[in-house]
Amino acid sequence: MDSDQMPSSYARAGVDEEHEQDVFARAMRPWLARTKVRSPMVTKITGLASGYFATLMHVPPGPPLALTTDGVGTKILLAREANRWEPIGVDCVANNVNDLICVGAVPLALLDYVATDRIDEAVLAEVAHGLYLGASDAGIAIPGGEIAQIGAMLASAEGGPPMLDLVGTAIGAVPPGRTPVDGSRVSPGDVILALPSSGLHSNGYSLARQALFEVGGLTLADQVPATGQRLDDALLAPTRVYVRAAEALWEAGVDPRGLVHISGGGLLNLARLAADVSYELDTLPPPPPIFALIAEAGRITPATMYATFNMGTGFCVVVSPSEQQPAFDALKRAGEEPVRIGTVTDHPGRTVTLPSANLTGRRDTFEPIT
Repeated sequence: MDSDQMPSSYARAGVDEEHEQDVFARAMRPWLARTKVRSPMVTKITGLASGYFATLMHVPPGPPLALTTDGVGTKILLAREANRWEPIGVDCVANNVNDLICVGAVPLALLDYVATDRIDEAVLAEVAHGLYLGASDAGIAIPGGEIAQIGAMLASAEGGPPMLDLVGTAIGAVPPGRTPVDGSRVSPGDVILALPSSGLHSNGYSLARQALFEVGGLTLADQVPATGQRLDDALLAPTRVYVRAAEALWEAGVDPRGLVHISGGGLLNLARLAADVSYELDTLPPPPPIFALIAEAGRITPATMYATFNMGTGFCVVVSPSEQQPAFDALKRAGEEPVRIGTVTDHPGRTVTLPSANLTGRRDTFEPIT
């Protein structure tokens, strides 16, 4: 088969997640796991190099501190092409605070890092406004950051807007009396509630760009079928911030057993929860039209789509059956549209099964159910 007729895959688009995780486990995690804090102020660090959503650092007598870092990825290339920078500022905040809340923390602050080939005041102003919007939604401060001019290290941006990368590092704290969440209490029979995404958020853009523009021959000015929405609007929709939704659960007295940010890896992120159980998602909501367009344009299999994109689900909450209704009501009051999508099973191995898509998976990949 000619290379331009081959179905797209995330690896061929330049992101080999399975290889990345294998190399990290062999080459980086052993060294990171050996690092230690010398200061007696820190009594324990949990989640160090574990791959969970955020790391907890215990500094008595204060509450455990939650730490995380994340960037925006190749969505920035579309922001540059469209010359629309505000959404990626929101993405930077959302990607970090949505990880912090997974351990039960309240996000407090974020530091941003902008690497660019040159200073463009208008572009940086738009990025900063997006950071402000995301921070306002999350209820956090951005007290500092860094701008690095490293043109020699970035791809050439001659004849257009600057080339840049945007990364954030966030800190939160687990309130007194709240037990940190790692998913170890998830049990068979628990219920999984899903909160909708606004679209791709900021994951899978290497594959989306390849499918839509390189294989499909589309442009940012084209429309998503049956929606009247331009591709640039669909692809640059900022990541949703779920901080208020998570806090609404705690305020209502709901004790979530698992909180999952559906980011890179899609619904397979449920398998990050610590309990040795599995997840059957039997009532998935229909994915928004942008995902069908990506799959059709790039001839991408459902297994790759569900292992790469959030497919319309941005966050999941796992609760006991007795707390399903209180959790549902609390999320509705917070302005969310929760959907019950499945249950936890007693099958070991942390698999995620999607009967409606005829898929089952673990780690980074889905496969057809045989």
